[in-house]
Amino acid sequence: MPLTRDETRGSGVAVAVDLVNTWDELHPEPDLIEGLVDVRTWLEWHGLTAAAAQLDEDDVDDVRALRARLDRIFDAEDEDEAAALLNELAHDYGTPPRLERAGGGWRVRTWPDEVEGLPAVAAYAAAGLLDAFHQLGWKRFGRCAGAPCRCAFVDRSRNRTRRYCCSLCADRVAQAQYRARRRGAPPPRRETGRRGS
Repeated sequence: MPLTRDETRGSGVAVAVDLVNTWDELHPEPDLIEGLVDVRTWLEWHGLTAAAAQLDEDDVDDVRALRARLDRIFDAEDEDEAAALLNELAHDYGTPPRLERAGGGWRVRTWPDEVEGLPAVAAYAAAGLLDAFHQLGWKRFGRCAGAPCRCAFVDRSRNRTRRYCCSLCADRVAQAQYRARRRGAPPPRRETGRRGS
C-alpha cells in the first residue's frame, strides 16, 4: 500500500491522499484495501491509532465509500465542483470549530475526537483538503501523469510542476520514453496530471 513518506505524514491531506491511492491501477487487483488490517495499517501509519482501534470489519466498506467520495474531489470538472464536494464532506463529518492545545500553542479543530472512529478520520481528511484548497488552490490537486497510474497528489512544489505521484512513476515514464527514443518509435503518451494544462 503506497503511504506518504514526507513531512506531510500524519496530516489530513496525507490521510486523504493515501486513502485515495489505495486504488492503484498498476496492481493486478487495484483495490489495495483487502480488509481491516489494511485500514488499520493506513490509520496507524498516520498516527491515528485510537481511530484504528475503533474500527472493525463492518467498517471496511464504509472506508471504501469514503475513498470514493475523496476520489471524486480529485476528479472534479472544476474548482466549484471540487469545493462543493469538499463542503459536503465537511458538513457530513465535521464539527463546529474549537480551539485546543497542540504542542506549545493552539490549533483550530474541526473534526471529532479520534475515538469516534471513521467519522473523525473523514472529517480530519476533509479539513486537510479544505486547508490545501484554501492555501494552495484546486489546481494543485492532481493525478499522476504516468498512465495507467491514477494516483492522486497535492502539489506543494514551489514552481507548481509536479506531474507524478512518486519518483517510481516518474522513473517508469522516463525509462519508457528513453526506450522509445532508442527504438525510434513515438514516445508513449503522457497524461498532463495537472489542472488547466
